[in-house]
Amino acid sequence: MRVLVTGGTGFVGSHVARRLQSDGHQVRLLVRCAKKGRDYYHKLGLALPELVPGDITDEASIHAGLVGCDAVVHAAAGTPLGNSKQRLYDVNVGGTRNVVDAALKQGTHIVCVSSITAIFNEDGAKVTPDASPVPSKLPYGQSKFEAELFIRNLQTKGEPIASVYPGGVVGPDDPGLSDSMRALQHRITNGFRIFGDGGMQQVDVRDLATFISALAENQSIGRFVVPGVYLKWIELADIVEQACGSELQRIHAKGWKLRLIGRMVDFVRKFKTVDSPISAETMRYATRWPEIENSKELSAQGIVLRDPRETFADSIAWLVAEGYLDAERCPAVTQRTE
Repeated sequence: MRVLVTGGTGFVGSHVARRLQSDGHQVRLLVRCAKKGRDYYHKLGLALPELVPGDITDEASIHAGLVGCDAVVHAAAGTPLGNSKQRLYDVNVGGTRNVVDAALKQGTHIVCVSSITAIFNEDGAKVTPDASPVPSKLPYGQSKFEAELFIRNLQTKGEPIASVYPGGVVGPDDPGLSDSMRALQHRITNGFRIFGDGGMQQVDVRDLATFISALAENQSIGRFVVPGVYLKWIELADIVEQACGSELQRIHAKGWKLRLIGRMVDFVRKFKTVDSPISAETMRYATRWPEIENSKELSAQGIVLRDPRETFADSIAWLVAEGYLDAERCPAVTQRTE
């Protein structure tokens, strides 16, 4: 089958495209920068998918990219860091409408990569595929909420759409250093903050890509929650420390203070660039994340989530190889490669 992937030079989209190719499918990427796509695949020594110039905010380019496709994986999205409120709405709401409307007109099956933030609840038992979308006072969360309402309305009408809600996504081979990977880099470099007895869920990008690819291949419909493996912050710090091979600075912090700092950093960002993964939204989820159950469809597809020790070892090794982390700070990486 031929599959169009939006966000194909981003973290999740690039791994989905690679997985689809390895499974024998023809892959087409809608790209704003063809050079970025060529460089990424050349560096990995992989066959280059078909590249179609375009943008999800440009309806004509989406229609052109969809011609002859059996499915589209919509993985393009704006994130809380580095995007204005207007840009978040243009991409996450307007872009999703454009892609889905164009696909429906051409009779193409759709897999939308959403976010648990669209259905987030501090009670993990309430974060299920049937959970109602949750409005947010913060721009990223609200943009995902509005896009979710649009998708839900179409799903109610029986349109061929699958929605996937990942937790924090980590792993190697990240074309642009996504927010989760930037946060990992920041914790290793600047200290690992421990938020009381709370925790976080992370899903390996390779496992997520395998699942999304299966949904496209099987023409699946419905909603699927994939938060990943839950670890308390102290457990995660232990795993990251082991993968680095050196002691991390551990900073015990109050959640409310970090949420306040996030709001302050967002205010400063209005006037200048701030090189930090901290924001009001990222701190909200980091300090208030519950344990959420993964959709049973994962095991039905025969997908077993990787041990987080493997995920973080590979992630940190990649950060070192790409120069995002100092090798001296991560002696265990050097020892594994010798």
